[in-house]
Amino acid sequence: MIGSLKGVVDQILPTGALVVDVGGVGYLVHCPSNLVSQAREGEVLKLAIFTSVREDAITLYGFETIQDKSWFEALRTTQGVGPALALAILSSIPRDELVRAIATNDIELLKRVPGVGPKTALRLIVEMQGRLSNLGVDGRFAGSPTNSSGSISADLKLALISLGYSQDQIRGVIERVPPEYSLEEMVKFCLKELSA
Repeated sequence: MIGSLKGVVDQILPTGALVVDVGGVGYLVHCPSNLVSQAREGEVLKLAIFTSVREDAITLYGFETIQDKSWFEALRTTQGVGPALALAILSSIPRDELVRAIATNDIELLKRVPGVGPKTALRLIVEMQGRLSNLGVDGRFAGSPTNSSGSISADLKLALISLGYSQDQIRGVIERVPPEYSLEEMVKFCLKELSA
């Protein structure tokens, strides 16, 4: 696997990729749009690389820092989010805003990313909230509304309604949710109950 590349920017492609020349070999690297827009042909660039290996292709994704790469890896492991959509999210939303959207359950901000609908936005929030501390996000959002049980209940209702369930459908299910569950566990519990 390729973990990093250091080479000369040979080409900047309109598809949002760079060709990085390393010792005479040109590597095609897909990068977030802000990195591509700042790149200049002929400059030396060092990138943290995520290598995606599939049956039919090996694709390289490049990032300015290890932390950017970690965010990409966390996003792409969310159900329904592959490497291309993870890259689109990082290209569309600055990281501080992304952290805030995840911490405060801002589905609308996430839905602005092409390819992210209500269900994917909700999955991102639910799954990424548990990963924030592993990504180096400190306690700045400890006071977010999700910490009070009343707000968790409201967030749970909003999440289920955004997935297309009616108030009548969710009322009885929400009452059966164990109170010690996190928001992520509550959503999973409700979805399981509603699909039974």
